[in-house]
Amino acid sequence: MNKYEYDFPKKGINKYTTQYIRNLPDLTGKIVLDIPCGDGRASYEFKKKGAEVKAFDLFPDFMKLTDIESKYADLSEELPIESESVDYIICQEGIEHIPNQLKVLQEFNRVLKKDAILLITTPNDSQIKVRMSNFLLETDLWKRMPPTEVDSIWFAENDTNKLYYGHLFLLGAQHFQTLLTLSGFKTKKRIKTDFSTSSLILGVVFYPVLAVMTFLAYFLYKDENKHVEEKARKRILFDRAILNLLPTTLFNKHIFWEIKKESNNIETISKLRQMYRT
Repeated sequence: MNKYEYDFPKKGINKYTTQYIRNLPDLTGKIVLDIPCGDGRASYEFKKKGAEVKAFDLFPDFMKLTDIESKYADLSEELPIESESVDYIICQEGIEHIPNQLKVLQEFNRVLKKDAILLITTPNDSQIKVRMSNFLLETDLWKRMPPTEVDSIWFAENDTNKLYYGHLFLLGAQHFQTLLTLSGFKTKKRIKTDFSTSSLILGVVFYPVLAVMTFLAYFLYKDENKHVEEKARKRILFDRAILNLLPTTLFNKHIFWEIKKESNNIETISKLRQMYRT
C-alpha cells in the first residue's frame, strides 16, 4: 500500500474519477496518460489497476507519489508522446485553462490508439446557476466579478514570457461536444457528479421554460443550413436539443465525460466533408 493512499481527498470531482477507475477491469499492458497529473491521485489509481502510467504536468513538483515520475509538459504544445501509443488519457481539471482547446483535443486524438478512451473533467459552464450568473454579471458565479487579468493569470515563469491561465476558458456542454466532434471523438457516457443545489432550485422554475425554448429553437432552425444532408442535420440538432435538457448538463457542478476516439484527425476531416452536399 502506497503511503499516500489516504492523503488523496475522496470528495468533489476526485470522488467520481476514483470510483470510475476502480470499476475498470485489469489494465495490465495498457498505457495511461495522466495530464495534468497534479499530486498523482489518478495516476495512483490507474497504476493499482496494472497500467503503465505516463504522468505530466506544468508543475511536476506537485507530484506526491514516489514510484511515478511526473515530467514537464504544456497542454498548449505538442505532447512528448508517440502517435497512437496510448490506451487511456485522463485530463482532470485542465482543459479550462487552455486557450486553444480544439488543438488540445486534436493532440489527444493523435496520441490515442483507435477506439481508445479519453476522460475529461472540467467545471460545468452549462449548469443553470452558471447560466443565470452569466446573464446577470457575465461570470460563472454571482459572487465573483467577470474574469480579468487580476485573477485569470495563476502562474507565470519569471524567466520566460509564458503565461498560465486560470478558469478563463470554461466550457459548456454544447461547446465541448462540438469540439469533440471536430476532433474525431464520440461521447460514450456523461457521468453524474455532484449536483448544484442552487441549480436544482432554479430548475424548478426555469426547466419548463428552457424545454419549450429548446424545442422551439430546434423546430425553427432544423431546416436551415440546407448544404448539409437533411437526415444528418436534423439528427445532430435534435441530439443537441436533448443535451441542453439533460440533468448532467443543467445540474452537475462538473462535466465528467467518457469519450472514445472514433477516427484520426485526417479521417475526421474526411467524414465532415461527406456530410456536406456536393
